[in-house]
Formats: sequence, structure tokens, C-alpha cells
Amino acid sequence: MHYKLNVGLLVPGDIILVGYNDKDSREIQKRTNSKYSHAMLYWKGSIIHASDIVITANPSRMLFEEDEDVCILRLKDEFWNELRIECLINYARTFVGTFYDKRALVAMRDGKKVEPKENRQMCARFVAQCYDYVCLDLVDDYELCTPEDIFKSNILRIVDHPLLEANKDDLAFAESFDVTYLQFESIKKFLLSFKRRYPKEDVVSLNQLETFLEDNISESDNVLELLHETDYFDLWRLEKEHCRYLYDVDKFKKKWEDKDSRVKQALSIIKDCKGIIKDKENDILAYNAKRAVLGDTDYYREMIELRENVIRTAKERIAVAEQILLESGIVKIRFPWSL
Repeated sequence: MHYKLNVGLLVPGDIILVGYNDKDSREIQKRTNSKYSHAMLYWKGSIIHASDIVITANPSRMLFEEDEDVCILRLKDEFWNELRIECLINYARTFVGTFYDKRALVAMRDGKKVEPKENRQMCARFVAQCYDYVCLDLVDDYELCTPEDIFKSNILRIVDHPLLEANKDDLAFAESFDVTYLQFESIKKFLLSFKRRYPKEDVVSLNQLETFLEDNISESDNVLELLHETDYFDLWRLEKEHCRYLYDVDKFKKKWEDKDSRVKQALSIIKDCKGIIKDKENDILAYNAKRAVLGDTDYYREMIELRENVIRTAKERIAVAEQILLESGIVKIRFPWSL
């Protein structure tokens, strides 16, 4: 039996605690007297968490073996505020690409707590630090907290029914091509190459890379060269090649034969793609502003072109998902955002 996250229950800012069954996780659970070894944040169809690096992931790709492996925590009503959560998530996204603090992980596995390494992250610290940013104290000390400390927070409440049984479509989707995984493998490869090229610079995320270039715009061609050594600029094309069912109505229907599953996937795709388009449009505005100040470099031109390609493919996925909803009798006309 496999289980999946009950994504329909999740709201932005929810914390997901997980108890994995690998050796390190079991040791962390034992040493911290907890069922849980990992902590994650939810935001608009995506999970943000500190793994090897801070990454985003599709929650529908996460499967669990036991129905007690997961706990969803949510701010109590008196603390929940939409603007506050938006600020929290925007702050969380600045850490994407940041390397994991392996020294702290080893210490936690051994039942110890050590002072965190600057410019590194680990799962529980990442979650608690993001809440601290919006003046919410989940724990006494976010720098040294564990998933169990978060579980015991007095400003959170447990959300019932965190998991659902996974069907064959869920299992197939979880095992299918995952462009997000390749994206963060590319980022990790780039950051390691950057470190070799610039050993004195402690740049551990793409957000910090942008700050580096603002002060060292003459290095933009070298940075671009390192990025081209990865799949970073080709990920949108690779996804389109491997996931044709997202761009073809007939293939979509064959992928999800059950009508209810098909409709749920279509709605999820529309929701996710709307967020992607908004994010990439904001990125383009920011890069154009930097071009005006720092110069029309190849780096900024290619970053803008990449985001234009991502927007175009997101709109293509929305068009297919809308057609699925039309044919399923869920809607009568296309949604305003695709016109």
C-alpha cells in the first residue's frame, strides 16, 4: 500500500513533517524522540524544503509507505494571515539552491546540537527561520531546532487526514520524468563549478549569484559559461520532450484514464502554471531593470529568453488542461487567464 499527500487540504504556509525510513532518518527519530525526521513548507502547489540543497518539489510526486508517516501542521486561526504567509514564502524562496548543513545533520543524527554553519540550511531550521522572519516563533531557538520541536509548537494545530491512498495513476505520475529534480541537479552542479572558479566567494544560491553579479557584472560571461555546462537553459525543452501528455489532449486522456483523476490533474496544472507565469513575468521585470542599470549583457538576455520560453510552455499546458475540463463537462468556456 502506498499513500500520497492530501493536497486538497493544504494551504500556503502549511508545515509537513515526515518520518522517512532510511538509516539517517531513523537515527534522527530515535535521538530526538520523534516520529519525524524532516520538515517542509507548502506553497501553491509546491513543496519547499532543505534536502541536499533547498529545493521546490511537486507534492503529488511524494509517496509514503505508512499512513502515520506524515503530519500536517497549520498556524492556529489567530496567527494566520494571508499577507504574512505570502511574505514568509517569498522569503523562503530566496534560499532556493542553498546547500544543506551536513555538519548539523551529523550532529542531530548523533543526538547533539551544534551552532549552524553560516550560509547553509537544514530542514527544521529552514522552516522555523522562515516563520521567524514574519515574527512568529515556532520554537525557542530556530537555529538549533528539530522537527519534533516544530511538532510541539504551541502556535500550530494538526490538520486531520493528511494522506490518501495512492492509485495506479498516482504511482505512475510519481515515477515519471521530473524536470524539477533535473533543475536542482543543474543548479547544484553550477554552484559547485562556481565555487571552483571563485573559491573566495561563498555563493550558495541563485539569489546570491544575482547579488554577486550586481557587484561584478564583468564576470557575467564567465557565469553564463558555467551555466551552459549544465542543462539549466534546456530544462523547459527536456520537459516538453519527455512529458508530451502535458501538451497533447489525447495523450493526457490516455495518461489519466479515470475521469476524476484527469479533472484533478487538469485543475492542478492550471493552478501551478498560473503561479509559474506570474513568477516568471516578475523575473523578467527584474532582469529588465538590471539591464537598464548594469548593461545589456548576454547573461540578462538569456535569462529573459529562458523565462519567456517557460511562460510559453506553461500557457500551452494550460490550454490542454482547459480542453480536458471542457470535454469533461466541468466548464462551458475557457478561463479568462488563457484568452
